[in-house]
Amino acid sequence: MAVSVLMLSFSANAQIKDDIQKSKERAEKLQLLCNDYKTSGNANVDGYGNAVKDAAVLAIANSVQLENMYKRQIGETSDGVTDVTVTKPSLDEWVTFAATVAGEAASIKLATDKVKDAADEAKSMAESASKERNPMKAAKSVKTAKAAAAVVEFGNVATPILLEESAAQVKAVNSIIETIKSGKNL
Repeated sequence: MAVSVLMLSFSANAQIKDDIQKSKERAEKLQLLCNDYKTSGNANVDGYGNAVKDAAVLAIANSVQLENMYKRQIGETSDGVTDVTVTKPSLDEWVTFAATVAGEAASIKLATDKVKDAADEAKSMAESASKERNPMKAAKSVKTAKAAAAVVEFGNVATPILLEESAAQVKAVNSIIETIKSGKNL
């Protein structure tokens, strides 16, 4: 029985390490998207884009914190060297972190609640720009409409990554908490 518990622990560790690597990759994608993000100048559209960006920044921070806490839990330094002097996070720390991850999900929901209005606004801006007869106003309207469309596109690209990352974080944290509760250790 002890051998099967040990094997299950190694299997869980390997899965969590793989999940953390995927999390790092998603965080890198989100960071690149955030680095390229520019507002459009329209309050509704930018409200959506900023909400997505805020959720992405939180997801990136949670991804880093998850990796650091996991490394502490298994007794490794950030570069993968075994270190017996590392203090493991307590169950309470993991539960608190789980609440932070849940807050990330709420942040994503806030952003997705704004997507329809932002997309409608961007579409309306594009239609108005195409109907403008004054060339100077038309050029400005087209530029603003393109910027609004870019903000909506940013949200459309970032949101699926955010949803995947948030779900993976919840899964990993819950798995670690259950492992700690059942085995009092990883």
